[in-house]
Amino acid sequence: MLWPVVALIVSGIAVVVFLRWYYQAHSQPGNTSNPKLVAMFNERLDAAVSRLTPAHARGLSPAAADSARTFLLQVREVSQHCQYAAHVTVHNRVVFDLTLNDGSVTKGLYSGGQRCPSADVPGVPILRIRLNEGHAAEVTSNGSERQAPPAEVVPALDSLIKHLIGHDQGLRPGAYFAAATSPTDLQQAWAEPTATKASQPLSPANTATSRTAPHPPGQ
Repeated sequence: MLWPVVALIVSGIAVVVFLRWYYQAHSQPGNTSNPKLVAMFNERLDAAVSRLTPAHARGLSPAAADSARTFLLQVREVSQHCQYAAHVTVHNRVVFDLTLNDGSVTKGLYSGGQRCPSADVPGVPILRIRLNEGHAAEVTSNGSERQAPPAEVVPALDSLIKHLIGHDQGLRPGAYFAAATSPTDLQQAWAEPTATKASQPLSPANTATSRTAPHPPGQ
C-alpha cells in the first residue's frame, strides 16, 4: 500500500524539477545588434582605464592602466546574462561570462549585484560584447536596454566594466597595486633626523669685521 505515497513523492519531485527548469532557464543575449552600445561601452571603458592611477585611487601602481589595457587585449567576448536563483521568490541577478582569445572561459562572474530585467527593473543590458584589440567591436542584445533611456544604462555598463577589470585585478594584484611598505622602510621613514652640525667658529678676519667699530670722539 506504499505505492500511492511513492507515486505522490515522485510526482512532487517531477513538478519541482519542471518548475526549476522553467524558471531557471538563463536569459541569454539576443542577436539584435546595437551600434550605439558599442560607442557607449568603449567610451565608458576608456574613462575607467584612464582613472586607474594613484591620483584617482590610493594604492594603485603607476602601471595599473597599462596592465588593464594588456588584459583587455586578451578578451574575446563578454556575455552578460541572467542567472536564476534556486527559489523563484528570490530576486535573480545578472552575471557575465568571460571568454579569452586562448579559448578559456570563466562563467558566472559577479557584475555588481544587478537584478535581472523585469517590469519593475527595466533597462539592465543583457548583452554580448565581442572585443577586438581591447575595445568593443560588436554588441548584440535581447533589447532589454531599450526599455530605458541610454543615460540610464550607463551605470550598468560602468558596473560591468568595473568587475571585468576587477576580475583581472584579483588574478594579478601585483600588476595593479603598489607593493606594501615593508617594516624596514617604515622604520627608516620614521627615523629621527640627523643632528645638525655645530656651527663653525668665525675666522679671525670675520671676527675683526664683526666687531663693533669705536665711536668717534665727541659722540
